Amino acid sequence: MSAQPMNAQAGHIEVRDLNISFKARGETVQAVKSVSLNVQPGEFVSLIGPSGCGKSTLMNAVAGFTQFNSGSLTLDSKRIEGPGSDRGVVFQQYSLFPWMTVRRNVEFGLKMKGVSQAQRETQARTLLGLAGLLAFENHYPSQLSGGMKQRVGIVRALATSPQVLLMDEPFGALDSQTRSVMQEILTNMWQKLRLSVLFITHDIEEAIFLSDRIYVMTARPGRVKAEIKVPLPRPRRPEMMDTPEFQTMIRSIKKLIREESLAAMGSELSDGGYGGLSMEIGPEGVAHVL
Repeated sequence: MSAQPMNAQAGHIEVRDLNISFKARGETVQAVKSVSLNVQPGEFVSLIGPSGCGKSTLMNAVAGFTQFNSGSLTLDSKRIEGPGSDRGVVFQQYSLFPWMTVRRNVEFGLKMKGVSQAQRETQARTLLGLAGLLAFENHYPSQLSGGMKQRVGIVRALATSPQVLLMDEPFGALDSQTRSVMQEILTNMWQKLRLSVLFITHDIEEAIFLSDRIYVMTARPGRVKAEIKVPLPRPRRPEMMDTPEFQTMIRSIKKLIREESLAAMGSELSDGGYGGLSMEIGPEGVAHVL
């Protein structure tokens, strides 16, 4: 059995005028305000923005984990009302069962769906081969590196053939070299499977390298500040990051996010708070200037 592309007509996410708020210390906090965006079937879309802007909240709503107050949220024209096997989710934290081998972890969702043992094994080994992990199918998570654990997590999310893959900072805990390799592995897997991906990251280069389109969000309450189409050809190659086009996109997105990061931190920075960084501390220590 070889890996087959997902249904190219499925996996259409539509978010319209979405509002999400929650209670915190007796007060209502609006996390997401009037957000509208979409992911077309087979498209790779990233969300990026300052910390606390509602990216994860929005993704959790798409996953069916978080309720929204108003607006519309659909997958293939059907209202999202809770979690479902049509959406695979990968978090930053490794969510593998430590008492199961790599292959058993990947087979778990298939077993829950009642897939036969022979078919489970075939599908799991096919995906592990695609991720370069077949030689480790009988290892336990404790025997794997961080990057390998996350690859297993991605494979497990793909095993039940979801129409959409939701990824919340999946490489955030990895060192820069491992992260770079994982980006290449992910884009190569996506190129073969072509399912829809909604990807959260704080890393601008990562968003550009992986995505077809990028949504930049504002400071909380999170809104869509900009929608940016990535014109780079596929397949993506690391050397593309050195091109003038890539560097221009980095500068443009960095400027957008910096504006929102300042807004998120409050007026004390934008009104001259940076001046304190040049103060003379002296041998008496910080207490001397406070």
